[in-house]
Amino acid sequence: MAIRLRYRSPAGETRMWTLREMAQGKPIARPIHPMLVHFPIAFYIGALGLDVLSKLGDFPAAPPAATWLVLAGLAGFVAAATVGLADRSEMPAGGKLRRTASRHGLVQCAAAIVFAADLVARWSDRNAAESEVLWIVLGLVGTLVMMVGADIGGQMVYKTGWRPSREG
Repeated sequence: MAIRLRYRSPAGETRMWTLREMAQGKPIARPIHPMLVHFPIAFYIGALGLDVLSKLGDFPAAPPAATWLVLAGLAGFVAAATVGLADRSEMPAGGKLRRTASRHGLVQCAAAIVFAADLVARWSDRNAAESEVLWIVLGLVGTLVMMVGADIGGQMVYKTGWRPSREG
């Protein structure tokens, strides 16, 4: 994988990549969004698993670890959403594809809001020996919402065949 530091137009002119083009992965000729979406998904599901584990057995390290996973999942969401918006900017305005991308992003934002509420609810007791039921409920709701959003994104790619442009 070669990183092209400058864009060379078909006419032979060279220029620096724009910030949007970098977020779209054009310098590496690969989309960035699919590389990043796995992190918040894994972190959110891992946090839920650790919270459930702390209720089922004696695992006092689970609640603090779950709290840090929720925080990392939110950071991963910010990164994935940023580059996802850059990809969305290439879609034709007013079309079904862009509406689907907007729905995907809004549902994922809703999941992030649930996880942000989870983080706020758990932060002061993050070192507790056992997770609270509220944390598990918020984690379960957030995970289910996130899975719906991921399905919408998957349909956009696999059902409609949309792929971000990598030319450049």
